[in-house]
Amino acid sequence: MIQALRYNAAIACFLMLAACGESTVTGPAGVTADLVFTNAYVYTVDANRTIAEAVAVRGNTIIAVGQNDDMKPFIGDTTQVRDLGGRMLMPGLQDTHVHALGTVQPDACDLQSQPGTLDEVVPLLRDCITRHTSKAGDWLIVHQWSYAIGNQPSEAHPTLRAALDAVSTEHPILLIGNDGHHGAANSAALAQVKDDAGNTVGMSAATLAGEFSEWREHVEVDSRGEPTGGVNEGARIVVYPKLFAAFLGAGGKSESLMPRVAEALASRGITSIQDPAADPDELEAYRWLEQSGGMTFRMRAGLYIRPIDSLSENAAAQVPALIEQFKNAREKLKHSKLIRVDGVKLFADGVLEGNPLSEPPTLPVAAILGHFHQPLIAPDPENQSIAVRGYVDLDSAACSAWRANPGSFSTEAAINTFRREHGHVPAQCNQASGVLENSEAFIHAFVQQATAAGFNVHTHAIADKGTRVAIDAFEANKAEADRQGLTQSFAHLQLVHPDDQKRIGILGIYSSFTYAWMVPEPMYNLTVIPFLEQVKDAGSMFDLSTYYMQNVYPVKAIVDAGGIPAWGSDAPVESRDPRPFLNLEQAVTRAYEDKVLNAANAIDIHTALAAFTQNGARLLGIGDTTGSIEVGKLADLVVLNQNPVTLMEQGKATDISDTQVLLTLFDGRVIFENPEN
Repeated sequence: MIQALRYNAAIACFLMLAACGESTVTGPAGVTADLVFTNAYVYTVDANRTIAEAVAVRGNTIIAVGQNDDMKPFIGDTTQVRDLGGRMLMPGLQDTHVHALGTVQPDACDLQSQPGTLDEVVPLLRDCITRHTSKAGDWLIVHQWSYAIGNQPSEAHPTLRAALDAVSTEHPILLIGNDGHHGAANSAALAQVKDDAGNTVGMSAATLAGEFSEWREHVEVDSRGEPTGGVNEGARIVVYPKLFAAFLGAGGKSESLMPRVAEALASRGITSIQDPAADPDELEAYRWLEQSGGMTFRMRAGLYIRPIDSLSENAAAQVPALIEQFKNAREKLKHSKLIRVDGVKLFADGVLEGNPLSEPPTLPVAAILGHFHQPLIAPDPENQSIAVRGYVDLDSAACSAWRANPGSFSTEAAINTFRREHGHVPAQCNQASGVLENSEAFIHAFVQQATAAGFNVHTHAIADKGTRVAIDAFEANKAEADRQGLTQSFAHLQLVHPDDQKRIGILGIYSSFTYAWMVPEPMYNLTVIPFLEQVKDAGSMFDLSTYYMQNVYPVKAIVDAGGIPAWGSDAPVESRDPRPFLNLEQAVTRAYEDKVLNAANAIDIHTALAAFTQNGARLLGIGDTTGSIEVGKLADLVVLNQNPVTLMEQGKATDISDTQVLLTLFDGRVIFENPEN
């Protein structure tokens, strides 16, 4: 008993030293470590960015950080000493935006984000019909569809709908885009769509003008307004109400799914996460993992319940009921040691990718401060790509006539005449600015009431208008958030107005970036930039004089303004693998082949490593116990096979993505060890 009290007093002393910024200590006499790492490059991420040589761990706590000789008093007969041979030891990674249940491969049809033309996709899906359906009428749900790259049409398969109909007319089919926002459906799926009363009415030009008019912006249509297969955002849920569970929970039951989730995170060095769209019912899987003793990561749940109608005039009236459901979920897990149900997720907008391969091209849907351009697209079959041959003059007399009376241009004859005279279909006269995912009134009410109830608000914001509206809501509630010690945070921030970049910094809002997306990959960017800037051709998309290129993923600008960058993989979006070191590489290079995406907003390696560790821990509300290697903090540690800092110093930044985790320590326990170590 007396010895235990002495040990606790020593740890308390260490905590006081750590709070003063002291990293190298000699420790109290008589206290031995369970584990000591020596001969390491210890990247501490403390306030002074100290580089140490050795670390001692007792139980789940770091009890010493310093040089090899400093560890001698802590080494006893039972101490395990690991000589790391100069390898890098760093804090466990903090993934602040990962849909963890989607990080494992499901037993389902999965295209694994591999792009293909529509001609190439059809036989793959026919094979899935054989393997994953048993009788006519069974749904085929297809995961990890590459929505932005590939999907080039052909004479045989001119649209997504035509291609999926060629796969089957007896099975309803839904492709789930690997971004979590796009989808595609065949005729059988569209025909089964029900209205709010449960009547089967189908999704068509008529119902998109009537029952489903609120989803018109999210459905790809032809010149006559008929769906061509693309169904995005909430329109996917109209087609397939169980979509959300299919996207995130396809791996199976807790017993088979959750141990694989824990293993996947541990193998990537991830010791703390935020699940940013956790349905309250989904928390049972995490609770099962913790109670089984297999939970090897700390977690904040960012609770999400999709509002029924958050764009209506009375949208804000739904918020109190949502907050009560969040409170109930928090109460159920209030005694958990590893799961904190103290976050909520808000969607300010959707995404910025359109579909230039459809006719007319489908515009992006995320709300922007200006309006989208209408590119005139020409196919480039030789390169399986497209070219921009010009833009619609939205101020022309012809477009003004269409906007004044679109019904007079609705017949096929009128459409064809208009196309011959003006070089595009009349629907391309649409002057759109995208839409918010939730009304401004809803966003403000949600942030205010969630903050008052003690929840940390994490907001999906892609484009400049949605970001501005969310900043306004954060600013109005900052005093209350600060009073309660809550964090306000963004995810993504693809396009942010310069004024709002500064506001994010001034307000101290956390920004969780997926750095792997910061690449000038041409095919992907053709789905975005031609709608935001008038480009002459694909080669001019990355003109640094444009508003988009100056403000795309403005990480360093936000950092320079005082903002706090973090990292969120957003797995399984694009990849089920969280890819921490690819993300780290892209944070400092933003490169793809011979191009760089807005190089001025790359960050240095030390800022990036802080984003992946200490900043992430602070966003998650656990920065006092993890996120850096300091005396008194929890022993969540990672050993790497190579050192990203020295790679950067040696001009080998493009090798950072090859980094492998050799060992992961969680709560003082080895939870992953690379067999090649």
